[in-house]
Amino acid sequence: MVLNLPGLLADHLATVGDETVRQTLASGRTIRRGQGHSLRITAPLNLHRTAPQQSAALAADTAGPAERKAYRVYATRIAAAE
Repeated sequence: MVLNLPGLLADHLATVGDETVRQTLASGRTIRRGQGHSLRITAPLNLHRTAPQQSAALAADTAGPAERKAYRVYATRIAAAE
């Protein structure tokens, strides 16, 4: 399954994600859009589901607005894919 991962979330997962997630991120393709970027990832749906779990800190109230939005956008894309 192919989904676009927001760049902010991808950068966070590159440092805190487990080895499987980091390998998947390394194989993704960067897509530039305006000021930001996305990472197009081809992976099984269960891997896409683990990424938000590993980046739950970005959904917390202490995270910035852009981080919370990136988390919500990706969670919505996963829910739509199911």
